[in-house]
Amino acid sequence: MAQKTAHFDPNKKGLTMNIFISILLVVMAGVIFCQNWQMEKFRKGVAIYRYYAKLHENKAIHAEEAQELALDLIKELGYDVDRLSAGDRTKKPLTESEAWAIHDRMNIRQARLEVADEELKEAERIYNMSN
Repeated sequence: MAQKTAHFDPNKKGLTMNIFISILLVVMAGVIFCQNWQMEKFRKGVAIYRYYAKLHENKAIHAEEAQELALDLIKELGYDVDRLSAGDRTKKPLTESEAWAIHDRMNIRQARLEVADEELKEAERIYNMSN
C-alpha cells in the first residue's frame, strides 16, 4: 500500500489554508490597531504643538507691544529715543495731534492684545480637550 503524505491529503489542504488566512487577518487587524494608535498620538502632538506655537506667538506680540508702549511713553514725556541714545536729554513739548496719535495707537495696541489673548484661550481650550 502506498502511504499518503500530508501534502497530498485533500482534507488537510483546506485546514492549512484556513489557518493561513486566520493568521493573515490577525496580522492585518494588528497593523490597523497600531496605525490607529499612531494617528491618535499624532493628533495629540499636533494639538500640543499648536498650543505652544500660539503661546510663543502671544508672548512675542506682548513683548512687541510692550516695547512700543515704552517708546510711546518716552515720547509722551517729551524725549526722543534717537536723541537719548546720542546723549541729548533735552525735552521737546508734545503737540495735541501727537498726543492723540499716541492715544489712538494705545487703543489699537489694546485691541490687538485682546485678540491675541482670545486666540490663546481658544488654543488652550483645544489643547485641554485633546488631553
